[in-house]
Amino acid sequence: MTRGHLQSFLVCFVPLGAVFAILAGFLIWDGTVLREQTLAENKRVALGKGISTLQERIDSVVSDLLILTESTHLEAISDGGAGIARLTDEFMLFTLRRGIYDQIRFLNTDGMETVRVNYGNGIPFAVAPPNLQDKSTRPYFRMAQNAPRGTVYISGIDLNEEFGRIEKPIKPVIRMSSPVFDGTGARLGVVVVNLRAEPVLFDLVAPLSDGGLKPFVVDRDGNWILGGESGENWALDLTNTARVFADRYPRAWENMRIGLESFETEKGFFTVELLQATDIFLARHSTRSLSVIFGGDGQNDSRLNLYVGTYLPRDVLSTLLWPERRVILILSGAFIALMAIVSGLYAWARQRQVSTSFDAQLSQQVLHASKSSVLVTDENGIIAKVNPGFTAMTGYLPEDAIGQPLSFLRARPEEAEPLSDILMAARANGIWEGDVCNRRKSGSYYQANAVIRAITDPESSDVHFVELAVDILRQSESAPTLWRQANHDALTGLANRLLFEDRLEVACRHGDAQGHSVAVLVLNLDRFGQINDRYGHEIGDQVLRKVGDRIKRTVQSGDTVARLRADSFAVIHENVSSTEKADWIAQKITASIQRQMEFGGLSLTVGASMGMVVYPQESTNHDTLLAMAEDKMHEDKKSRKSAAIEQRYLNQ
Repeated sequence: MTRGHLQSFLVCFVPLGAVFAILAGFLIWDGTVLREQTLAENKRVALGKGISTLQERIDSVVSDLLILTESTHLEAISDGGAGIARLTDEFMLFTLRRGIYDQIRFLNTDGMETVRVNYGNGIPFAVAPPNLQDKSTRPYFRMAQNAPRGTVYISGIDLNEEFGRIEKPIKPVIRMSSPVFDGTGARLGVVVVNLRAEPVLFDLVAPLSDGGLKPFVVDRDGNWILGGESGENWALDLTNTARVFADRYPRAWENMRIGLESFETEKGFFTVELLQATDIFLARHSTRSLSVIFGGDGQNDSRLNLYVGTYLPRDVLSTLLWPERRVILILSGAFIALMAIVSGLYAWARQRQVSTSFDAQLSQQVLHASKSSVLVTDENGIIAKVNPGFTAMTGYLPEDAIGQPLSFLRARPEEAEPLSDILMAARANGIWEGDVCNRRKSGSYYQANAVIRAITDPESSDVHFVELAVDILRQSESAPTLWRQANHDALTGLANRLLFEDRLEVACRHGDAQGHSVAVLVLNLDRFGQINDRYGHEIGDQVLRKVGDRIKRTVQSGDTVARLRADSFAVIHENVSSTEKADWIAQKITASIQRQMEFGGLSLTVGASMGMVVYPQESTNHDTLLAMAEDKMHEDKKSRKSAAIEQRYLNQ
């Protein structure tokens, strides 16, 4: 596109794009606001369900408390042990049936516990008289003791204490008490119930825990009660050090204090409601003749009124908002593409006049790469053309290669990058470059640096790929070293699996020509992992080198010894005249490995499990020989382990 054509394109495209960008931004902002409003409304509805559940629970507790204050056994306490026993039984049965109270107690007019039933591990039990405590200074006694009949005292939520210390594990409780009178109106004492607050709180926030939301409960001072991180919940009670909501969410705390119920900060989106004890309690008992005392007299009043809410992290909020934004972005992309198409029609027409044909591009690429290996494939990677440099490097004639997938050259297809991924990268980026290990027609390997370029025909949009490859080993002065590194194990110097498989194929073909058998032996060291664990990998490496050296000294000079992986070795024994000779070689190898090894005063002994296959007696397919030998080795290892276990059993 010329400069004049580019200016015409921009004059049309830029104003339309700017107007649409403003419109798209407004739609995204408006959609975000509506989504947040919907989210906040849903959470308020869910919170309302939780509050309703809490109100029902409180209503049930009040009813239970008033029922307990009317127990006929309370007046019988003055009769002595029999009355106390009957009241204890009643409290235990009541606690077992309800299952929500941590304690039910009766305190006499002096504030001394007369009957106390604890609920632990699902079993109620009465506290022995020597362990009953004086609670005369506690607000739940003093506030209820002087109150008229039908009065209920309710505390804020806090942690249960025993003998002046917070009970461990912690037990959040809400204490409720009511005075007890006899038939003449004389005071008998106070009944106290400790409602287990943890399930109450969980019931409260359960409707809020979905879609990545994080519910929380804090008191009026911002102290964490539920939803804090490690060490934050009840920190003031447990450590005398405040860990408050404002420490992590200062802006959110400011908004909560001024009464905002839903808002967004840099941390995320919050939905909060101030839950006041008076609203919950009196809302359920507005028609009942009932007096209520809330906290006070030293009780931590901030625990009566709680902030209950949810926090949606910004990343989760973005995920929730993404569907609406995605639609807008897709429409925006489509509209921008349409504007680009309309604005670029002239430039496209002009471009057609100056573009060269696809055949000209291919010819130019081949011409520039004529001194190297060059091949052309279709869009699926099937070779369509090769140049003389390709034949010189690989030994394959054009008729050998054309019609084959590009991956047929790879010496290690299981380790190479998949052809589909390479072509996809070349298509996406226009070019792919990397080092590959290829196999010549003769069977030898070479390292090549390959550059694959994607060429698209502007007329038909067909895609072809051109590969230019250079033999690294032939151009490098260190080619022998590189070849050895590619074909030998770095630790032992033995052949690696790749070279072993190549030599096995050659040995089998040679055996067919000469009329000889070939034995393939695979062995794996026993208890080698224990040596590594006990003496370290340095000693383990010395053991592997020693084993490899002993195997090489045992077999014939023309045999191939390889380290397949870790502590697994393999041997190609050629010119085998009989199976008995192969067995004799296997026994010699096993015996050589089992001889004691000395490493600077350290003496070690290792064993080996072995599997052997003879070609062509047991298999005429050289590709399966190694796998068959490995299977036999695993069977030998299992039988050796079974024999060792049986021997240990007989020795016991």
